[in-house]
Formats: sequence, structure tokens, C-alpha cells
Amino acid sequence: MNIILPSYSSHYNLCPIKSEEEANGYGMTYKHDNDADYTIYWGMNSTKLHSHKKYGVMETGFFKNAAFIDTVGAYQACSLNTKHAYDEISNFDLGGRSSAKEIISNFSARNRSKYNATHGRKEPFDQTIVLACQNPKDRSIGYPHSGARYWEFIEECCKYYGKNLFVKLHPWNSGEYAEPFFEIGKRYGCEVSKCHMSLIKDKEFVISFNSTMAIDCILNDVPYVQYAMGTFWNCFGIHFSNYSCPSSVDPIPNADKLVDFLMYKYCFNKGMNKDKYAEMIKVFARSRKVFPLNDHYCYANNI
Repeated sequence: MNIILPSYSSHYNLCPIKSEEEANGYGMTYKHDNDADYTIYWGMNSTKLHSHKKYGVMETGFFKNAAFIDTVGAYQACSLNTKHAYDEISNFDLGGRSSAKEIISNFSARNRSKYNATHGRKEPFDQTIVLACQNPKDRSIGYPHSGARYWEFIEECCKYYGKNLFVKLHPWNSGEYAEPFFEIGKRYGCEVSKCHMSLIKDKEFVISFNSTMAIDCILNDVPYVQYAMGTFWNCFGIHFSNYSCPSSVDPIPNADKLVDFLMYKYCFNKGMNKDKYAEMIKVFARSRKVFPLNDHYCYANNI
């Protein structure tokens, strides 16, 4: 079986197979071939996929050192937004396994999120609504939107919620990249800062454009709403505001099923050993399932 790995993943500690020679040792390659039996792309827009062939879309996401392979597409077109996924997640049963909340609670404080969860201020703030910012150039904004549309969203939120809004900067929002957030926030009396993830607890709700912050909110029992189409816009456990700013957001019963599902059926640890990683890739290549990941390879059992 001819399997193509995404060349981008051989860098930045994104996978354990670091070279073409290593890939060849497992019967795989990093060299693109339109006639391959199975191709994994790195975070690409689904419209660019060679979709008449079997493929997967790989990205990092949701938990510390986690990654995933989606069998359907990317971002707004990913498998998590399908009716099949909605049913699978809403009916997911741990069957005696540890929950995601239990697993994450055993991590050090800084590792309880995809990014450093302790980065930023530790002093509580009075605002009751949180706007979780992203890197404006992130692909999760570019598909299917634009940087300009993202800044419109930031201003819309700041204007609508005003002094009751805390603008939580992304860990990568520093220096000149943070200046636009401060400028817009100041215009409407919003406080702008990075903060310790624990500070979102007990807030009314968190709003974001299209962010993995959704998972942090569920883990911290905080209602979350996604503003734009993206990774979770039609997913069980997530509110979608359809490009509007809600005045309130209710908790979703059993939303924690989503993080449990992601930990057992969707995500894997990108630092797993080479042999196991190669085995997992071949499981995806051969499978006809939407969610082929099993307990042997899942993130929850490979931390």
C-alpha cells in the first residue's frame, strides 16, 4: 500500500518519523504522488485535497502534544461537524475508562491546555464575559474566512459587550501582534491581557471565532459559544451563534462527552514511538470508518 505522509509533519516535533529514510523503513514516503493509495495532508483546506483518492487531514489540536487525522476534511468541513459525529459523540460511553477531566487534572497546571495554561496574569478580573483571541494569521481563521473578517468580529464583540468584556489574548499575541487588540479594546473600555486559564472558571461564558478554547471551556465547566463556521460549528457540545453576539449562553448537558470522545476516538499523542505511530497510520489507511482510532493508539492511553 502506497502511503504518503505530510512533509510538514517531519519538522517541529510534529511526528516521530523524521526523515524520508525512516518513512521508507515503514513502507511510507514523504514524496507526494497523485496515484498513492492513501495520502495525509497537513491542515489543508478541503477544496485542495485530492479527494477522489483516500486521504486524511492531519493537524495538532485540543490537548498538550496532541494531534489528529480527520477522515473527511478540515475545519468547517471536518468530520466533527457531521451528523454521524453528532450521534457518535452524544452516545459516547466511557465504559469505565477515565474521563478527560480526570486525566487532565493529573497534568501539571501549565500542561492542562494545548498551549501553556499558566501564561499571563494570575490576578482575577471582574468582567464576566471572556473573548478568547487567536493568532490572526492562523489557518482556522483563513478557512473559510479572512483576517479582515476576524478583526470585524473582535470589534463587534468589544463594542457589544463593552466594559463587561475581558479580551483574553492568545499566548502568541505579543508585541506588534497584540497591539490591534489593545487598540480596539481601549476604544470600548474592555480589559485586554493574557491570563491563567483557571481565571475563566465561574465566568458567564466565553466567545471565540473558531478556537480550540472550546475544549478548555468544557474542561473548566464554562459555557462556550463559537461565532463563526469552523472546527466545532455543528458539533455536539458546542453552541454556534451564527455570526452574532449572544447576550447569554446556557451550559450544554453532557458537553464533556465531546472532550472524552476527542481523547479516545480522535486525538493521538504526536510523540508516541515510531513503530506504534506507523502502525496507527496503516490502521487509518486501511479503515473504512469515519473514526478509526482505537484505545491502543488514542491520546488518553499514550500520554
